[in-house]
Amino acid sequence: MKDKRAHTGEHIFFRSLSKTISGISLDKISIKEEKNALYVKYDGELTWDKLLAAEKLTNKIIEEDRKVIVHNSKKDEVVSKFPDIRIKLDRIQTEDVRIIEVENYDYAACSGDHVDSTKEIDFFILTKVNKIGKDSYRLEFEVSEKAKEEALKYSKIALASIDILQSAPENVERTILNLIKDNEKYRQQLSEFSKKSFDSLIAIDISGIKLYFEVLKGIDKKVLIKKAGELVEQSKTFLVMFLIDEGIFVICARSQDIQYDMRILLNSILERFNGRGGGRENFAQGGGSLTEDYEKTVEAIKNEVNTIVSSLA
Repeated sequence: MKDKRAHTGEHIFFRSLSKTISGISLDKISIKEEKNALYVKYDGELTWDKLLAAEKLTNKIIEEDRKVIVHNSKKDEVVSKFPDIRIKLDRIQTEDVRIIEVENYDYAACSGDHVDSTKEIDFFILTKVNKIGKDSYRLEFEVSEKAKEEALKYSKIALASIDILQSAPENVERTILNLIKDNEKYRQQLSEFSKKSFDSLIAIDISGIKLYFEVLKGIDKKVLIKKAGELVEQSKTFLVMFLIDEGIFVICARSQDIQYDMRILLNSILERFNGRGGGRENFAQGGGSLTEDYEKTVEAIKNEVNTIVSSLA
């Protein structure tokens, strides 16, 4: 029964989309027990206002209890008999065509099972929208009891978000957009701060090998990885860097003219922080959890690293 309701609901929804969004076209549909989805093509932006208008129209048709009627026609007559039909004639291999009509609303060539009346669908809701390619979108939806459950779930999420943001409902979208804008500004500032922080890094010389051993905080991870890569382009360079925030992030790297598998050192370090990582022989990275005495642990690791580098000289 669920498939019938979802399948008929999809017919109504796509017709509603067509009425509210000019130029949209149906690529394919997927009606499954776990997920229902339409794949559509549209060369513009599918705004939430337009999608909401299509949802409202869909539920209006459902509530009107319109009949769902099966017609049969010959392939060469179908377009003249049903001018508004949605059909891809090149895909039809038989002379006989089965048409599903949602009373005075939608006509589509279809061989699937459908309900007898739109009211059997009860309720329709969009649950997810993804842009999956140029001019291509995937629209997930639910019908009937599951649709109502999803509506209540999203209502809870919306109300909780309003409470967290301390914003009036009509201002939530603008508040979130402002937060995203502010976050990007702070991220750029952090990136600039990180770059300047690296200017003060000083290597110690151990028998001709430059060792960088640093414990850093408040640094952008991407900038740290990039800077570490630049440092080990120097000859005779060995590097161990810790980034401390809510957890611990570690980079172990060396220049190509030193023979040592940095993955061994990384794994030895991360074992003490219940972490994991990976990489190449010359550049490995990973993360773990902070311990209460992590500073003492890092100090012990520093001594071990000094011993390793001394043995390589």
